[in-house]
Amino acid sequence: MAKTDFKTIDEYIATFDADAQVALGKIRTAIRKAAPDAEEVISYQIPAYKSGKTFVIYFSGFTGHYSLAFPPPFTVFTAFAKELAPYKQSKSVVQLPKDSPLPLDLISRMVKFRLEEAQAGGTAAPARQAASSRKAPANSASAKAAAKTDSKAKTPAKSASAGTKAAPNASAKAKAPAKAAGKNAAAKTAAKGKAPAKAASGKRAATKSGSKK
Repeated sequence: MAKTDFKTIDEYIATFDADAQVALGKIRTAIRKAAPDAEEVISYQIPAYKSGKTFVIYFSGFTGHYSLAFPPPFTVFTAFAKELAPYKQSKSVVQLPKDSPLPLDLISRMVKFRLEEAQAGGTAAPARQAASSRKAPANSASAKAAAKTDSKAKTPAKSASAGTKAAPNASAKAKAPAKAAGKNAAAKTAAKGKAPAKAASGKRAATKSGSKK
């Protein structure tokens, strides 16, 4: 293909050999059958179809195959995974070998699927919204679980902390009676020591008084 500044799909198809023109024409017809009101445009220098502002499908021809390309969210590949299994695929493109019959009915059904998706606003943005709405409950649940776990973890910590603080208090209380008992014992010992001393003093005084008489 020498020309690369295409303005219409007819101009694009006209650059191929006769067999490829027939095949590309059939692909075009299958697309138009499924999306008769879609707008034909040239985008990235290949044929494309739009519904409003949303691209539905692109198609193009190469040396050994024809390509169908679909924009995000790529759900069309999941919806038709079994029927697309025989074909080489990438994230957004499926290749139809030139030496195999064109799956025209499959093409029409895929375009119809994409058209309905596009009309429902099925682009990358809604796909992200759906993903985020699915994740929200899980995040919420895990957040609550995390909060409960954190709360439980903190409670024993507080109890342990309280126990640690209580231990010195208990120790202080234990020391208080010990100190009191020690003081009482010392006082009693001192009192016992003084009593004999007084008694001895009294006896000596009496003896001296008697001797003087």
